[in-house]
Amino acid sequence: MSRINRRHLLLGLATSTLAACATRPGMGYVNGSAFYLERIAYPRDKTLLRVRLLDVSSGAPAVLAEQTLEKVGTPIAFSLCYDYAAIKPGRQYAVDARLFVDGELRMQAAEPVANLANKLDMRLAMVGQ
Repeated sequence: MSRINRRHLLLGLATSTLAACATRPGMGYVNGSAFYLERIAYPRDKTLLRVRLLDVSSGAPAVLAEQTLEKVGTPIAFSLCYDYAAIKPGRQYAVDARLFVDGELRMQAAEPVANLANKLDMRLAMVGQ
């Protein structure tokens, strides 16, 4: 698949998620992309990206939204749909992204989120570095 076709597919997936979210009252979304700079070509049929919106205000993070994308390359567009009622003033939120290859965690990133309306570009880093 060409790079242009792949980007159109990723944009289409993000757009369909947004459309589903937009049709439900009281729902919001966080858009973004995850990427890595390492020159590694993981087998697409064995890759999976899990992105989660977390409330990190207390000791154990609470998952407010989650999206799992399979057979991904880089960059990887995502859109997390969440319930506005779950967002409370004064609390702290983060977006966590983890890249798995054949079930094994290879890369991850976590970004604090000050404004849920902002688009996030998350750089994934190798696990253990």
